[in-house]
Amino acid sequence: MSVVTHPDTPAAAPEAPLGPTLPTEEQAEPGRVPARHRRIRWAARGLLVCLITSGVAFAANVASDPSIGGAPAVVQGIDRAHGSSAVMIAPADRIAQALVASEDATFYSNNGVDAVALVRAFYGFLTAQDLGGSTIEMQLAHVLYPAVTDGFWGRVRRASLALELDTHYTKAAILSMYLSAVYYGHGYYGIQAASRGYFGVAPDQLSWAQAALLAGAVQAPTALDPLRHLAASRARMTYVLERLVGDGGLTATQAAHWEASPLGLVGSSPALP
Repeated sequence: MSVVTHPDTPAAAPEAPLGPTLPTEEQAEPGRVPARHRRIRWAARGLLVCLITSGVAFAANVASDPSIGGAPAVVQGIDRAHGSSAVMIAPADRIAQALVASEDATFYSNNGVDAVALVRAFYGFLTAQDLGGSTIEMQLAHVLYPAVTDGFWGRVRRASLALELDTHYTKAAILSMYLSAVYYGHGYYGIQAASRGYFGVAPDQLSWAQAALLAGAVQAPTALDPLRHLAASRARMTYVLERLVGDGGLTATQAAHWEASPLGLVGSSPALP
């Protein structure tokens, strides 16, 4: 017996789900932003607020910065107060090359602030660690204007002052001011006093070993005083010589020669406090 089919008979409806269906983020209610998107929006707004706040604070700092037009006079004042004198240093001088190699390898290419190093320095400040990161301009700003460059906002001010210094002075002038103002230990302020006091020669007559030792001393002048802590001073000198090799200022053979050479310390010094 044949079976008669009816083509117009509707197909059986699919079975209904056993329980209620909860909306997911992909099945959100019409007109409602998914939770993930809301979180992204809030994060973006927070970042924008931080950037605006930082920009306003930076602008306020710049507006109240000391006038860097008087920087050379401040350097001269520091030297006079300690019985020394400022001196011009040529970029080709050994002390200049040693300082750049050890303190700020990007000195000639940055604009006073190294962004990557600045982030590292900021993290070090938050974690109470000295991770470096200050350019020579930032260090100079701190040496010349210590009263306004301490603390968190003081570090922001160092950056703004560094940008101003880089805009108003040549790299050679900045190097000369820094080397003439910084402390080298044993009562010596300025490269003129340190060079003649430790070694009895003018700054442009320093050997590579002597230049590396003085460039290294600026990191911790009391702890690296060669007349009191010769081993520590020599260890830092070795590091500076290695940095000079890395920058191409010296070959490894030359660095090894200068590391083993006599320093020629004369031991004369001004009265210590």
